Amino acid sequence: MSVAARSISRTAVSGARSAARFSSTAPPPLTASLLLSRPPLLTPTPTPFESAFYSHSRSIAHALSSPLPLDFYFKTGSLPLRRHLVAEHAFVSETYGKKLSGKAPDVGDIPPETEYEIIERDRWEKADAKRGEKSLERKPEEEVYCLVLKGKGKEGKWMFPDVKVGKLEALDEAVARGITGVEGSLGGKGMDSWLVTRKPVGMVKDGESRTFFIRGHILGGEPTLSSSSPYSSWAWLTAPEVEVRLRQQGDGKLWDDVKGMFGIPKNEA
Repeated sequence: MSVAARSISRTAVSGARSAARFSSTAPPPLTASLLLSRPPLLTPTPTPFESAFYSHSRSIAHALSSPLPLDFYFKTGSLPLRRHLVAEHAFVSETYGKKLSGKAPDVGDIPPETEYEIIERDRWEKADAKRGEKSLERKPEEEVYCLVLKGKGKEGKWMFPDVKVGKLEALDEAVARGITGVEGSLGGKGMDSWLVTRKPVGMVKDGESRTFFIRGHILGGEPTLSSSSPYSSWAWLTAPEVEVRLRQQGDGKLWDDVKGMFGIPKNEA
């Protein structure tokens, strides 16, 4: 027998032994967990520092920019031109002072613009305040995440919705079957949701078990928990609220493992 033949034979035997060894070992239990969130409904209100920075940057850009070619953008004597001149003079007066703004433009009488109803930014939250944490409209300027209560009362435990992964089943298929589907634990018939990706955004290892997290978004609706569902309630919480909820029930380690999925560095407290 040649050296090449012996090498191939030894490799085949070694591969067969390895396959037999791994096939006799039971695979670790896999769980698919859903990180379901509702994106912000409104643009966040700027902080005082952000507002001051924006005003300062705008004044510098205005001072360095060339004058607007009015003849190109406006018709001579038109109402839009007169309104622009008034608005420009008001901005210059407020930014640089009345000495630099000069005399107010003589544009005659300008009819008032259409008045619009000003609606409060938190109108959704106030209208649905009686539902509390179950309201999908709470915290409209922030992203909120779904936590579910497994069990009832004081014995219940808040967690991310999850499902056991079947043999030869993909993670997204398990989530659709056991969580967001019509017969899932959240009763997906009443939710307008979808998975952002089929690949997990993170993994948490607890002993031999492994939990893979799949990212999902929801536009409207709410979970419909049936009598067969392992969950008794749900809540839409911001990332800081999720941390507080998990730490209060003694799951601080779980938060430390998943906070990177919320965009929080692991070395940040």
